[in-house]
Amino acid sequence: MNRWWIIPRNRWFNIYLHEIVRDDDDRAMHDHPWANCSIILRGSYLEMTPKGEYVRKRGSIVFRRAIAIHRLVVLEGPVWSLFITGPVIREWGFWCPQGWRHWKLFVDERDSGQVGRGCD
Repeated sequence: MNRWWIIPRNRWFNIYLHEIVRDDDDRAMHDHPWANCSIILRGSYLEMTPKGEYVRKRGSIVFRRAIAIHRLVVLEGPVWSLFITGPVIREWGFWCPQGWRHWKLFVDERDSGQVGRGCD
């Protein structure tokens, strides 16, 4: 994913332009550190959640709580979206079969954009 700040980054809320170029890591779903909203501008993805799978396409607006668990699979990409967040309210991580794992324990500790230990 590529990310650009639309407004200067701050502690109250942020607006990003996201270019989603590939699926999320398929080893586990993840949550976020803040409540958030995605507005899909171009392309489409499948949002997988514990409650079901939802196609998000141009014009879709999705509101999520910080604890909302999901994984994105690009259907028609790249997907462009505005991503709006509230203030940080918690740590975030991945939902492995053995339970929640902090993101620092899941990704490569040298490069958070790279595959790391995952659920093992």
